Amino acid sequence: MNMDYILVEGDLTRIKNFVGTIEEKYTITISKPPSTCLTMIRAHDSVECQEFYLGEALTTETEVIIDDMAGSGICLGDEPERAYCIAVIDALMQLNDDCYPLIRDFLTEEGKKIREKELKEQSQTLKTKVDFKLMEEA
Repeated sequence: MNMDYILVEGDLTRIKNFVGTIEEKYTITISKPPSTCLTMIRAHDSVECQEFYLGEALTTETEVIIDDMAGSGICLGDEPERAYCIAVIDALMQLNDDCYPLIRDFLTEEGKKIREKELKEQSQTLKTKVDFKLMEEA
């Protein structure tokens, strides 16, 4: 699982708490406050082998600076807190300082929780699956 997926799909409360513990150690400057915008969604037509725009999606984006390192955050929907957290973690990952192992461990743990949640949802979906071969035998 990549970092972006984990930060977008992860539990916002846990992500905010984690960023809150880290941001005390740094001076964070918000260079672009969180703002919503419409972003074109690009898709690929596999028959015609060309790209096209599927439509627009509401996104929130922001940028921060930590020790001269810029970090950007973007996510679907109106989620300024999530975008801010993504930007902070992006900047810190690029700094690659002593917080890097903490971030990596947090992302690994959060990735495991997301995977467990996805597997649980998948198993619940499979419980409702109908086996038509068994129905014919009855």
